[in-house]
Amino acid sequence: MLDPMRKYAQSWGIKIVFGLIIIVFVFWGVGSFHGDKATMVATINGEPVLIKDYEKAYQESLRLVKSRNPDVTDKDLQEGGFRWQVFNNLATTRLLEAQAHTLGISVSPDELRAEIAKIPAFQNESKQFDAKRYENLLKSNGVTPGEFEEDLRQQLLLEKLASYISLPATVSEGEARSIFEFMREQAVIRYIPFKAEDLAKGYAPTADQIKAYYEARKDQFATPAQIKIDFVEFTPKAMSKPAEVSDADIQAAYAANQKKYAKPEQVRVRHFLIMLPADAPKEAVDAAEAKLKDLAAKLKAGADFASLLPKNPNNPEGLIGEDWAWLPKGSLPKEFGAFEDKAFALKKDEISEPVRTSLGLHLIQAGEHQPAGEKPLAEVTDDIRTELAEQKAADRLTKALDAVQEKVASGEDLAKAAAAENLEVKASAFFDQQTPPADLALSEQALAALFKMQKGEVSDTPLSTQDGFVLARVTDVKPSGFAPLEDVTDVIKDRLVAEEGQKRARAKAEETAKAMETPEGQQKVLAEAKDKVATSEPFTRQGFIPGLGMAPVLVQTAFEAKAPGWFKAAYAVSDGYVLAALDKLVPPDAALWDKEKDRWLQTLAQTKRTELFNAYLKTVQESAKIEIINDQILGPRPTPGGAPAQAGK
Repeated sequence: MLDPMRKYAQSWGIKIVFGLIIIVFVFWGVGSFHGDKATMVATINGEPVLIKDYEKAYQESLRLVKSRNPDVTDKDLQEGGFRWQVFNNLATTRLLEAQAHTLGISVSPDELRAEIAKIPAFQNESKQFDAKRYENLLKSNGVTPGEFEEDLRQQLLLEKLASYISLPATVSEGEARSIFEFMREQAVIRYIPFKAEDLAKGYAPTADQIKAYYEARKDQFATPAQIKIDFVEFTPKAMSKPAEVSDADIQAAYAANQKKYAKPEQVRVRHFLIMLPADAPKEAVDAAEAKLKDLAAKLKAGADFASLLPKNPNNPEGLIGEDWAWLPKGSLPKEFGAFEDKAFALKKDEISEPVRTSLGLHLIQAGEHQPAGEKPLAEVTDDIRTELAEQKAADRLTKALDAVQEKVASGEDLAKAAAAENLEVKASAFFDQQTPPADLALSEQALAALFKMQKGEVSDTPLSTQDGFVLARVTDVKPSGFAPLEDVTDVIKDRLVAEEGQKRARAKAEETAKAMETPEGQQKVLAEAKDKVATSEPFTRQGFIPGLGMAPVLVQTAFEAKAPGWFKAAYAVSDGYVLAALDKLVPPDAALWDKEKDRWLQTLAQTKRTELFNAYLKTVQESAKIEIINDQILGPRPTPGGAPAQAGK
């Protein structure tokens, strides 16, 4: 219910109950129920689920999803069966609560009070629970203490149940060690590359080939319907008149909001980053540290920062960088605390040792430091002027919208009606429904309405945007169709060249593999290709080979090999094909097990607990009797492996 509480309550039990159950999608039938059906969504083992309780859960889930995924649309949620997902979670929670009651598991008032007192958001500067702070924070979020406490009680109850159910899950050190050795083992291969780009040189598709490709894949070049509009914006930003804001107004606003213009301590930094996963092997970490130390030496010797960056951001080393930028104190997430601490500890022009964060290893150089203070009036004058102008515009927005809408409804031209209110009519370029003008931020409903309008038609009601409304006239329409061949010829050429290169690379690699089937043939091929044979960096079973990209089949073959030697098949890689041989398997460092043992034991135990709880959850769901009473509340019913079907069918 409150994000601070949710951030606090992140034990594995809560994650299982509220995270994993969403993937257990249960589809219930529509049944009959004798009672006040109008107030119910469904019954669960004979107990009603009231519409008001469901809607409350839906709104809360919707808020959380949109806060974490701002770009998700209502259409995306509907097509994904979001309303049914919410019901699934609500029903599963009810079932688990009933199970807890049967098992005698409960949360006492004292336990609940103790858990609330632990939540940092409700504590004062002395880390003590502050009842007034608790009440005010809940009130500011539109939540009553009763609602919050019931929500937390429910979560604690489900956490207790999950802990109880998973008690039998145990892990031996031997099990964990076996998985560690399996996952941390590395392979090194030698390989002969057959690059598609090299083998496609000189190939030029004919006009007939290009045309045939276009006709066979014409749907790939489909163009959606497009429109152009003239429009008048009714938003505070569009209607603001900064010139009308006086200097006296600005000074008064500045004086009244001193805290708003406070600025934290800042340091100017630039840094290199070599991206590494959290479980990167020691060899990869050591190589990254060596690379960063080499970059540090070059920087100290006067090398230009930009010249040290690779031209390709997707380079095999995973090296990227950011030139000088201001870093305000406290602006980075907690997981980057090490980066921020080091940046502020450095003196001007000083360069750090490699610093580890969740992204990888950083090399940081500090520039100027700025102490905390207040932004001077001159620095924020333009911002205040804009803000005050938009506030004044917001006050007259509705009146202006009503006036223009009334004139347009009576038949007056949109431009003339807008001019009477000193508003500007703007014109858009052609756009389709999926890529509307970004600066307009039209809602899904507004876009749907626009694309139903005919050329010359004016919207008879205001169309909503992120910040206000627009009135619009459709000035031109392009129906859906296909991009003409001449517009996509270059695209098709590039595709055909790439396909031909890949085809030739495969053929050449397979031909060479056949020639290597005898000892004599292998010896001859290796002699001819001695300058091309490369050795890979060590890699794990995760499917990625440095320098070759994702090659899961080749990776699997390497780890299944009984001894060093050339494999018989050709393998697809990111830029063509390769013939490969196992060079060696590298067992994990025994010292690394001592360092990581606790984490592997904990991870494996959590995996077992999750599996055990999921099995229990599945049994509970399969034995439940759930009858949907008002399926129209839930919208289209999702179908396994496809789009939602219509509710009630």
